Amino acid sequence: MNVILNTDEAHVVLALVSSTVLDHVDLSEEAKEKIREWRTARAPGTIPLDDFTESLNEALGNFIDDRTRRMLRQRGKLKVRE
Repeated sequence: MNVILNTDEAHVVLALVSSTVLDHVDLSEEAKEKIREWRTARAPGTIPLDDFTESLNEALGNFIDDRTRRMLRQRGKLKVRE
């Protein structure tokens, strides 16, 4: 399986996760402000969002690869590699 998010989709993930953390985790006001600053720095059209998107796609790909069985055909035999 191949999943690649564009920057708009990555921004939606970023906004949803950060909003959930801000709304449901008991944090100090200073910590909440740091999260808001981090999120604001990754606004649409910014280079940090591009970097975040690249990192997120790599992490998603690695997560999927680690949990996917692969079927390989070698010399007429079918092998399953985990």
